[in-house]
Formats: sequence, structure tokens, C-alpha cells
Amino acid sequence: MKNKAEIKRFQLSALSAAVLTLASCGGSDSPVASAPVVAAPVAIEVVVTAAQMNDNDMSNILFRLKEGSTLTLPAGKFHFDRPLIMNTSGVTIIGKGSGSNPAIDTILSFKDASTRNGLQASNVKTITLKNFAVEDAAGNAVFVSASTNVTMDGLRAEWTTDPTKTSKMAYGLYPVNSDNIIVKNSKVIGSEDAGIYVGQSQNIRVSNNEVYLNVAGVEIENSLNAIVENNDLHDNTGGVLVFSLPGTYRFKKGSGVLIQNNNIHDNNTPVAANASGFVTSVPVGTGIMVLAADNTEIKNNIITNHKTTSVLALSYQATGFTINDPAYNPFIHTLYAHGNTISVSGYAPDGAFKGELKPLVDGLFAQLTAAGLPALLPYGVWDGILDPEKSSGLIPLPGMGGLGIGGVANDDSRICIKNNTSLDTPFIDQVISYETLDINLIGLKLGASVQAGETPPEAIAGIPLELLQPTFPSSPRMNCQLTLPAIPAFPVIK
Repeated sequence: MKNKAEIKRFQLSALSAAVLTLASCGGSDSPVASAPVVAAPVAIEVVVTAAQMNDNDMSNILFRLKEGSTLTLPAGKFHFDRPLIMNTSGVTIIGKGSGSNPAIDTILSFKDASTRNGLQASNVKTITLKNFAVEDAAGNAVFVSASTNVTMDGLRAEWTTDPTKTSKMAYGLYPVNSDNIIVKNSKVIGSEDAGIYVGQSQNIRVSNNEVYLNVAGVEIENSLNAIVENNDLHDNTGGVLVFSLPGTYRFKKGSGVLIQNNNIHDNNTPVAANASGFVTSVPVGTGIMVLAADNTEIKNNIITNHKTTSVLALSYQATGFTINDPAYNPFIHTLYAHGNTISVSGYAPDGAFKGELKPLVDGLFAQLTAAGLPALLPYGVWDGILDPEKSSGLIPLPGMGGLGIGGVANDDSRICIKNNTSLDTPFIDQVISYETLDINLIGLKLGASVQAGETPPEAIAGIPLELLQPTFPSSPRMNCQLTLPAIPAFPVIK
């Protein structure tokens, strides 16, 4: 006897009546029309049995779902060989729990599946995914695209075996090209790229999640209006990434990201063996990295134990990747990091700081050691590259595509890392500060080229010497405060 989904239909009905009143004059009856009553949509509960948790039955159930359905999944660990695909609006999919105990939790395993992705949905209006786990999806664990009103609540996405060496899970929770997104109360472990990734989207809130053993903990890419708050982000390569990359199809420039009240700590895990692309440019041991994005505010976070730096602000040119999009603006504008509590930072810089920028780090560390001070990179590091159209006093460099050195950013595009609490590094006014480092990357590269004989000395004739070296021990250009545009309150976390 075949098992079938138990379907319960609940339909709300309403009564309407025309109310007749007696006119006050003339003694005649005058009917008063009532407003039409619209019946509420039918709510449908679909309860899936354990026997139906297989590729064929689940594909059929998902295909036949009607708008307004709640699909309830049973406890257990269930193996699938292909993605579970759902394209119906107004659907809730809910399991028994997202833990690792199949007796009480719902676990969807894609270990050794023949195709990519776990659960995916596209072109839907209003979808809620709640209280289940997706394990070992070679692609994306939970993937929602081209949709609105997306909620991921109480999920777990995990690559279960030695993730930094073997993971093929690109993204754990992955809403993209969508609007009105909530990702909350979830856990993501072991992606080869980003644990929680939101890209090409707007109106976003990522809250109360634990994310670890990924290259990026949370990544907001080419998106508008995002709040990342109250998360525990640890043991990733980088805790939070805010990227604007070239070649995107919806938003050419990401803007409006607020990172607040998070615990960002111990993100010193090496880049995953299978990682590729832009995420490999993240230095191991970075708390927060902002690349070419606009209007980023970082406040009231606890940022602890990052071997490279706590806050890294870069324009796209610093990555060394080619820009192949003429409509793309590669410069970072308007970052304000303030009110954070920062400790144990910059003690063993990695990535470019261990490669092409090693002479810079060695020089700084030698200077500090000679003064009897701790050899640490400052907790706020900026590449110092300014947008010629949003700055003044920039000295243009011939043949550098409009880039220059020196100058000061306009008030509406400054990089300010100021008024944070550093728990364990010295500050001696006008002498030494571990707060900020302005790398002045373009000037450094130019000076190094001249020293190496690759560029004639006349190329730097008339350029002040201080513009060919980093500003240390303090960075006047980052000694500023900003008022950033407010992030819209939507969506509300409940």
C-alpha cells in the first residue's frame, strides 16, 4: 500500500450582511451597501512521511505544492542524489530541528550526490525555510534566487568531513538576486567560499547566526541595505566580507551595510584547499574586510584575535585582479568603524602582508621593536587609494589610469577608523598608535619600482618623500568621523 502525503485543508470563511437603516427624513427605507468580503487564501498543510523522503517522492511533492502550503518534514537523516527544487510562492518548509540527531532532527544529506546543490528555489514570492539541516551539498546547501520575502530560520548547512581540506560546498546559505531577506538563528560550517552569502540583493538582515570553518563567515556582495548583527563568527579565514566586484548584472556598486553587535573572533583558519576566485585574496586572520563598497558602518562589535588585522579597507586595485567592466567603480567610499572593542590583532600578518608587502611589515616591526614596543600591525588598515573624482589634493601619476598619491577624500567618501577601544595595545599621543595604518599602496609601489630600477627617478621628482612611504605611527587621513545614511529598518527580526 502506497504512503501518501496527509493533506489537511483549512479554509477561513467570513459572513457579510447588508445593513438597512431608516432614513431620518421622508420615512423611506434606504439600503447601505457593505464592503465586499474577500475570503482568506486556503492554508494547506502537507505532512511528509519518512518513506517519502527520497528523490522521486519529494520531487513530486514539491512540484505539486500549491500557494499557501506548509510542508512539514519528518525527523531522520535522509539521503538524496539530486537537488530538491521548489518554485511555488507562499510556501513554508519546516523540519523538526537542525541538529545532528536523526531521532529528533531533520537532516537532508547530499553526500555523494551526482549533481550540485541541496535545496533550491527560484522566482518565488514569500518563502520560509525553517528548522532543518543540509549536509555535504557539493555546490550550495540552500540556494534561493530571483525571489522576494525570503526567510531562512534555524537552518544548518555543513560540510561534515575535514572541510578546510575537502569541502566542495561553495556557499552554505545563499540567497541571491532577491529582495527582503532574513537569515537568522542558523549555523553554517565548512564552505569553501562563504558560509552565509547574500549577493545582488537588497533589504537584508543577517542575525543571530553561528558561522565557522568557512573562508568567509558572512559575505555581502554588490547589495544594498544590509544589516549584519548579533552573529558569532569565528574560525573562518575572514569574519565578515563586504565586497563590490566588477561584471555583475544587477547592482554595479554595493552600498549601505551596517555591521553591529557581532562577536567576531579567532578568524585565522587557512583558505580552504578548494577555494578559488576573489575570496582567495582574503588574508588569513582578517576580522572584517571591505572591498570597493560604499557607506559601510562598523560599530559596537567585539573583534578579537586576528593575526592580520581587525578591519581592512581596500579599493579593488589592491587585489591585483583585472577590471573588465567599464561601468564599474573600483574605489571604496565612506567607511566608518567606531565604538568597537578590539584586542589581539596584527601579530602575524598574512596574505599580501607576507608577500609583496612584507618589506613594509618588516620595516614597521623593526621600528617598533627598536622602540621597545609590541611588533603589531595596527587594527585598522587602509590601502590609501583615493577616487580622483571624490578627493582633493591628489597628485596624479602619469600612465596610472587616473590614480595618484596624497590627497584627502571628500567628506562624503572618507575612510574613518576612529574611537574604538583597544584593550591590549599602547597609545602615546603624537608618538605611537596601533589604531590605523594608511598603506599608501600606490606611492609604495612607485617608490619600490624606482628603487628596483624599473621606473626612472624622474618619475618621482617633486613628490614629497612622505608620499612614497606609509603614514605611521598614525594616519591623519583616517582621523575623522562620519554620519552615514540610515539603513532601512526592513526586515524586522522576530
